Amino acid sequence: MKLTIDKLDLTLGEFRLTCSLEMPSGKLTTLLGPSGCGKTSLLKSIAGLYSPSAGSIRLGDRELNGLDPRYRKIGMVFQDYALFPHMNVQKNIGYGMPLKGKEAAERCTELLKLVELEGFEERRIEELSGGEKQRIALARALASEPDLLLLDEPLSALDARLRKILRRQIREIQQQTGITTVYVTHDQEEAMAISDQVVLMNKGKIVQADSPEEIYRSPADSFAGDFFGNANILSLAEGGRLFTGEMLNKILTSPRAPSESEAGAQSRGTTGPESSGKALFFRPESCRILEADSEIDTNQEIGGRGTVCYREFGGDFHYLELKDNELSIKIKSPGYQAPETGSTVSWAVSLKECRILA
Repeated sequence: MKLTIDKLDLTLGEFRLTCSLEMPSGKLTTLLGPSGCGKTSLLKSIAGLYSPSAGSIRLGDRELNGLDPRYRKIGMVFQDYALFPHMNVQKNIGYGMPLKGKEAAERCTELLKLVELEGFEERRIEELSGGEKQRIALARALASEPDLLLLDEPLSALDARLRKILRRQIREIQQQTGITTVYVTHDQEEAMAISDQVVLMNKGKIVQADSPEEIYRSPADSFAGDFFGNANILSLAEGGRLFTGEMLNKILTSPRAPSESEAGAQSRGTTGPESSGKALFFRPESCRILEADSEIDTNQEIGGRGTVCYREFGGDFHYLELKDNELSIKIKSPGYQAPETGSTVSWAVSLKECRILA
């Protein structure tokens, strides 16, 4: 079922959340942003744990405003799992299940198979690992056959390797069941990996809502570009020799430039003093290290020469940071070989890979 939020307004002390949003039916939408941006507050408003002062929340054709949380047909997985320690796995999953007796036991077995924990019916909660508890909490949320599934940072307490395994399982289960799902995280890699739609939030407002690919490729502003993936965001006021009027005009007329509808006045006046609040944006993987005898194609590229001040091995790539006078340039260089720290190299990026952001 589609989840529609219209002109929601929630105040908690000095914090205010205001937003309008649509979450597609049968898809996984991630609420992403820094701590305190309003992700969990929005999730709890949907669940009925917070009462907004204005706006509406609709699930399909049903109005949820004022409806008791018990009757919203929503399953929720909490950050700390909230499992009952005095009950075994089967009783935890069956708690709140509409089925009883033999049918409930059969449904529990089905759900344990779905989360790959067959035979765990009689296990006690203290006998489970963190990853197993997370999957039992997910099975319990699915047991009530909800129309909407909410997950509040369910993997935050787990180690990095286990998070990657379980986020894939959550994604596969969501696709198998087809349940509309809202997933809260502050981890942009996690959001990119599992989402159909990402809702990027900051200071109680929605910055951008789109597919992970589109936000990564075309961020709405400098906050979105910097928070969602690694990025070079260089102030036009401080760029100096890199950002001549001719170069900026080429960037603005490239296929990747913001359209009139996307950016409005943002795409105008960037060659003079008005450019002081704007920035040039490009991803580290768009940069390339030039060979010793190579030169920049000034008709299609910008670039410079800098010293490698940081070098990090990433397996099939190297992450580098160059100091180019007043600029710091991030580069993701493919392959097993890369310049050593302290060496001086030339770099370049295609104008087609650049955008102007506010």
